[in-house]
Amino acid sequence: MRPPSGGRGSFRGGFRGSRGGFDRGGRGRGGFRDEGPPSEVVEVSSFLHACEGDAVTKLTHEKIPYFNAPIYLQNKTQIGKVDEIFGPINESYFSVKMMEGIIATSYSLGEKFYIDPAKLLPLARFLPLPKYAHFSFAF
Repeated sequence: MRPPSGGRGSFRGGFRGSRGGFDRGGRGRGGFRDEGPPSEVVEVSSFLHACEGDAVTKLTHEKIPYFNAPIYLQNKTQIGKVDEIFGPINESYFSVKMMEGIIATSYSLGEKFYIDPAKLLPLARFLPLPKYAHFSFAF
């Protein structure tokens, strides 16, 4: 028995206007658009070492970066994107997937990396809510 080929409700996304937002060919609508460099950047991390082509950095900002957020140098030149975030919550690290043509070993220990401030989340977003938190409603 062969799998269905394309039509409504198939593996490739169904019909246009379906919940998945795919057309019959399985291609998504809209998509990523390059927003260009941000108007300002803030320091987010410092370089520690290279690992398998990625740059491993230590978070120096009080907020946590979005996954896939662009990472820049101070002159707003994009060098890569946030790949993985790891480590304890009070001393976090993240890896930067370098852009094509940029080599992670070309950076030295302590070199600063920057991010668009709009691509940062507050640390409280990752902490559990207290168990005793309850809400009272006035009617």
